[in-house]
Amino acid sequence: MRVNLDIQSLRSFIKVGETKSFTRAAEALSLTQPAISQQIKRLEDLLGVELFAREKRKVLLTLEGEKLFSHAKDIVVCNDKVGCLFEKVEKRETIIVGMPEHFCERVLPKIISSMATHFPAIQMVVKVARSGLLLDAVSEGKIDLCLVMDELKKMHERPWHTLSVRWFAGDRADVIDKSYDVPLALFKPPCGFRSLAIRSLEECGIKWHCVYESEDLMSLRSAVQAGVGITLLPFVAQVSGLKSLEGISSLPVLPRFAVVPKERAGWNPVYRREVLELIRSVWISEYANASL
Repeated sequence: MRVNLDIQSLRSFIKVGETKSFTRAAEALSLTQPAISQQIKRLEDLLGVELFAREKRKVLLTLEGEKLFSHAKDIVVCNDKVGCLFEKVEKRETIIVGMPEHFCERVLPKIISSMATHFPAIQMVVKVARSGLLLDAVSEGKIDLCLVMDELKKMHERPWHTLSVRWFAGDRADVIDKSYDVPLALFKPPCGFRSLAIRSLEECGIKWHCVYESEDLMSLRSAVQAGVGITLLPFVAQVSGLKSLEGISSLPVLPRFAVVPKERAGWNPVYRREVLELIRSVWISEYANASL
């Protein structure tokens, strides 16, 4: 027996079987009760069987209805899968945002969450890198917007925020003795913090040697925690497990850094101001009252 089953009628049949009510099935499918009844009648006529036993306050599947029930679900699922293969996906606008690794743990998750809430039609792609590499990417048009850090005195724009940069060592590290070369754990070049650390020590006539180089913040922190050497980090970085060496006379005082946004030339979508304000407000809410 070959039959051509109507998918909508099968959906109605399944819903009546689940709810045991024509009325509740109609409400669930946003149809009228007569429409549901008509679709069930069409199925029964096509198959030549009764699918439901009608009682006073509910309808129950007959034996023939039970035979159809599981197969009907499979048919509807298969139908919907085929439909998805050819469904036109609405293209979402994409914004590529760059962020220094130092901000990833604390502020980046909140920026991503706020963007998803306030701009659901925009897909945000995040690129994590050092400030110098992010600036290069903006100049080359590879990212739309980024936050970067640099020495405050080098900045021409008004910064979103300023922060201190400090020397850090492991919790159990000995106090630095000026009579010995300072052991440094540094990011691999190019890196502004690496350059600042070396320049600051040399300007004070302090000898140093690099004992550890890292590509990322996590491994750099691990090395410093283990007592391999000292490092230089912005105070907003993930510094748990490290101790600040601020105030130790043998180490030079470091300049303050600024955080500023940089935008790709020609990047001017209609939502530009709103996105910038959202990122700035998240940043300020996290760091404005912190001791930076």
